[in-house]
Amino acid sequence: MKQFLLLFLIGFSIVAVSQNRKIEVFKGVLVCDSLKVERATITNTTLETNTISDDLGFFSIYAREGDTIVVSSVTFDTERFVLKASDFKKLISVIHLSMKINQLDEVKIGAFKLSGDLVYDAKRIKVKPPIKADLSSIDFKNLEITGVKTTANLAMPREADVNLGVNFVKLGKSIFELFNTNDEFSKPKPIKTYNSHEFVAEMKLRFNSDFFQKTLNIQEDKIGLFLEYCFSEEINQKQLLEKINGLVLIDFLVEKSIAFHKE
Repeated sequence: MKQFLLLFLIGFSIVAVSQNRKIEVFKGVLVCDSLKVERATITNTTLETNTISDDLGFFSIYAREGDTIVVSSVTFDTERFVLKASDFKKLISVIHLSMKINQLDEVKIGAFKLSGDLVYDAKRIKVKPPIKADLSSIDFKNLEITGVKTTANLAMPREADVNLGVNFVKLGKSIFELFNTNDEFSKPKPIKTYNSHEFVAEMKLRFNSDFFQKTLNIQEDKIGLFLEYCFSEEINQKQLLEKINGLVLIDFLVEKSIAFHKE
């Protein structure tokens, strides 16, 4: 009886401690090489709650230390991990996913020995049509054909389409355009530069207020001040506003937010 009471008290203590764990907000971003991981499902199987990542792969979910998080998507392999205390100390946890490889079903080949004689082997292989269809015979005497051009219209081109001569003017123009290095294709694409006002407006178009408040911990009334703090010539020199540099831009904003909070 004493042993049973002791085990009961130990089990009750463990349950009480586990229930008193603090629920916090776990923030993360899903990445897969240079691909965006959008609209993936993030599930806390311990608390039985879930959320969906945004178009840039960012998400936040309520969790505790020791909870199991499962990331699932149609395009990427399912990722499962257990949260640690250090995960809640990070501003954003980066979770790397792998592309899902769709494998073809196994093809079974029956035992069939070939002799090496193609004519002989072809006669031995019997091919049957999958569907047997009985087609009634067609009476061509009563068949009416409409909407068909005459043979003369199909065979003889119009006089305007016939040109037996060589247009040397057009040919010379084509050669000139081919070797002309000043055409629009050879010109380098101009790089757009931004001033501070354009940078602030562009950032507000790309990211909503939840990104600044929940991801970067920037209060709504200080978003404009933070963006003006972030602007420098580094934005134009590294072309951070180009679409291909999206992840680099996010890393830049995260670093700036850390420095902004210290000041």
